[in-house]
Amino acid sequence: MMEWIPPIAFILAGLLAGIIGEKVIFKKLETFVNNKRIAGGDIIFYSLHRMTFLWFVIGGFFWAILSSPLKPDIAIVLQKILTMALLYSVTLVLAKLSAGFVNLFIRRAEGVPTSLISNLAKITVLVLGTLIILQTVGVEITP
Repeated sequence: MMEWIPPIAFILAGLLAGIIGEKVIFKKLETFVNNKRIAGGDIIFYSLHRMTFLWFVIGGFFWAILSSPLKPDIAIVLQKILTMALLYSVTLVLAKLSAGFVNLFIRRAEGVPTSLISNLAKITVLVLGTLIILQTVGVEITP
């Protein structure tokens, strides 16, 4: 039973760090960027909304798996699942960022449908992210 204390502590630490990161640090950074009126700051914070919490929680679970007395094959599967979740969340952030910045730059040019191009950018990033996730897991895609 004692060998499960460090993994539980890592999970709780990840949750606590995620809450602190999202509620305190993220909000202070958002206030700073809004006060400086940085172009695209709202796009960045929209894209990162709730992701810092998720990343800290994934980190806590990852360290919990590394410190747990699980069998190696189970630990490897759980690590791959966490890696996939992390890569997918990063892909979502990049997709939101690309769509937001494409919208920002295309709004300046009139007569161009912004939603079509921003959705195309988002889909491109999601497809590339999915391919990277599949490659990381070990799925080979050959023509």
